[in-house]
Amino acid sequence: MKILVIYFSQTDNTRKIAEKIFTGITENTRHGDFKPLEKVSPASLADYDLIGIGAPVFYYKEPFNVTDFLESLPDLNGQHWFVFCTHGNVIGNFFPSVSACLQKKRATVIGYHNCYADITVPFYPKPSYTSGHPDQLDLDRALQFGRDMVDTSRNIRQNGHADLPNPLPISSEDWILASHQITRENLAKMMPKLSWNSATCVQCGDCAAQCPVQGIDLASDPPRLQTPCIYCWRCVNICPTQSITGDWRQIVAAIPDNYARYKKELDQAAARGEFRWLIDPQTIDLSTPLCRQRKRESPDQ
Repeated sequence: MKILVIYFSQTDNTRKIAEKIFTGITENTRHGDFKPLEKVSPASLADYDLIGIGAPVFYYKEPFNVTDFLESLPDLNGQHWFVFCTHGNVIGNFFPSVSACLQKKRATVIGYHNCYADITVPFYPKPSYTSGHPDQLDLDRALQFGRDMVDTSRNIRQNGHADLPNPLPISSEDWILASHQITRENLAKMMPKLSWNSATCVQCGDCAAQCPVQGIDLASDPPRLQTPCIYCWRCVNICPTQSITGDWRQIVAAIPDNYARYKKELDQAAARGEFRWLIDPQTIDLSTPLCRQRKRESPDQ
């Protein structure tokens, strides 16, 4: 059995889960490949018997670059796939959305795995409600999931059928609705336009190098920023001189209401045994999002 695990990861949380899944897989088969999304050509997938794809949840569904990848896939002719994700407060519509994309390409989706993880966006506080994840228990569960996916795929091939999972867990209906409403076009209107301060920029190139959609070229004339953009804010978070910034005030003002809804969602997940609090939610300072923390910590401020 030849297996491929594909992952998109920026802060290493999804990569850690992907690595554990891959380790579980390689305990059962020696024919496995492990690749980041940007290194995978859709045309190269036909030789694999089982493929897994994983990403963080952005705006209650898969990131736009993952959607683009899935839509570029050829006909998969029943090929076995599994799907995994990391996410903060809300898992949203990730699994149904990714599954729908794969099923349109005639893939057979045989498994789903999710893991909570820390949130790192400029307009939310750090630590977050889900800080501390993934921990060792999360990693152990990912390892077992990898083992299970090999067994499930083999069982289907040998017996012609298996009890396939539903794309669960998902979030409350209002988050599902939000995932449908947050299109690329709507997000472009909702989110602030980034600005670049050429006077403070040290030309390190990290923002361009780490942009997952090659949407940054500050050396061009005129400089190119957010063209295209998946609104991950990686460039903002990693800029050593905070030369890429946005006006986050409107989003920051909504933090108390948003976090009240997030806590309700997490409390419900904890009651179902799907979430473990690793941080006291009362210790989260909602008045200090990451952008303000970084500004205060800057030696130039």
